[in-house]
Amino acid sequence: MEDIFSLQWRLNAYTLNKIGVDYAATLRDPELKPAWLENYRKAFSAELAELIREVQENGTGTANGKIEIVDMLHFLVSLSHLTAIEPAQVPQPAGCTASFEACALEAFLALDDLQNSVKWKWWAKGGGYRQEAARQSVLKLWRCFHELCARFGMDLEAVKTIYIAKNQVNFRRQDQQYNEDTKTEQDNQAIERMIAKHTSGTGCARQ
Repeated sequence: MEDIFSLQWRLNAYTLNKIGVDYAATLRDPELKPAWLENYRKAFSAELAELIREVQENGTGTANGKIEIVDMLHFLVSLSHLTAIEPAQVPQPAGCTASFEACALEAFLALDDLQNSVKWKWWAKGGGYRQEAARQSVLKLWRCFHELCARFGMDLEAVKTIYIAKNQVNFRRQDQQYNEDTKTEQDNQAIERMIAKHTSGTGCARQ
């Protein structure tokens, strides 16, 4: 997990530098930190929605589903950086204890808790960033993440293998001037082939 945290730091620093933002500074600045927590929260939520669509269409255990989960990991680690969660503090996997639907719901509730830790209701007085509430929400997301990994038959070794491959894709996307209007998923196809070759199983039985 330490390697993944380090690789994500490098990717974030590289990506944000391209838009004139110092990633390390976001961890220290009391105004920038909540803003980037919200950015990464939204990104995690979007990846979770994509995973739900994948499961609705193709069930659990698919190669693309595994990539979607690892895409979530990129933003989960970023949220951990911002809330001062170290690799050793990440909750340990506990196996499958809930259905996919229940786990997805828990993740969205944790995301809502995370949003509520940041002053986002511009029409209301009071509020403000609450570091400990944000931290606890991210720890909940880690537990949901482990549950999803188990349901898709991924242990930490499989997660790390896919993460490293996708991390490299993300670096290349930045070098190629990543554009939402022109992007394709072709660069994920090699990862899907790798998953098909080196991983197997569909995880826990559906509940």
